[in-house]
Amino acid sequence: MGKKKSSVPVETASPRRQLSPFGANDMLAPFSRLRDEFDRMFDDRPGNALASRWMQKFYDNVDPLVELRDKKDEYELVAEVPGMGSDDIEIKLSDSMLRISGEKTETHEEDGESFMFSERQYGSFERLIKLPNGIDDKKISADVKDGLLIVHIPKSPEAIQKERKIPIRAS
Repeated sequence: MGKKKSSVPVETASPRRQLSPFGANDMLAPFSRLRDEFDRMFDDRPGNALASRWMQKFYDNVDPLVELRDKKDEYELVAEVPGMGSDDIEIKLSDSMLRISGEKTETHEEDGESFMFSERQYGSFERLIKLPNGIDDKKISADVKDGLLIVHIPKSPEAIQKERKIPIRAS
């Protein structure tokens, strides 16, 4: 018995890349190469000087993250200040504006040590926060512990007495 030949044509894989009828792949090739160059330029691998400078500029402009909480008798402002102590931070109040400023200094290397890379933030910052009306500015106090600055801003007795709950009607 002999073998029958198949009548179904078999396609062979072409080593050439198939292009669309409009040559779209060719038109986009320069943009693809440009994107690859930008990706390479800003690649954040250790030792990439340009990326390190770019990332440092980004981090230098970051202020501490803050929360302002309304508690029953006071407002509480919490700011993230990792690695900083009370000597590194200054707080001032002027015209209902609370100014928090500080500086985190870089630690110096020991002999024989060098950084491979560092993601830690160093430098100075200043943050202005508009405080609500009705505070007792003579009794404001602050503590720093475990990387958090906590500013206690007592409400004035008048502000506490004026506060009332507004009823909501169902429609």
